[in-house]
Amino acid sequence: MSSLENQPIPLPSAKVRCKCPECNASLAILRVIAGKAGSEYWTMRCTRCGGIHLDIVKSSTIPVPCDAPVTS
Repeated sequence: MSSLENQPIPLPSAKVRCKCPECNASLAILRVIAGKAGSEYWTMRCTRCGGIHLDIVKSSTIPVPCDAPVTS
């Protein structure tokens, strides 16, 4: 087992979009990728229409949970 497999999954570090802008259904988080200058790229899929949405958010030191379901 690698050392990466032993690390906990990080909590959301900023408030991101929780509802689909097209149909207002919940968004499921597909992937969070660290970006430059403390930003993160959040890829999410709508649970109703299947649309893919990308949010670019500035990381914060205090996590703000989102009510969107998290998928693995």
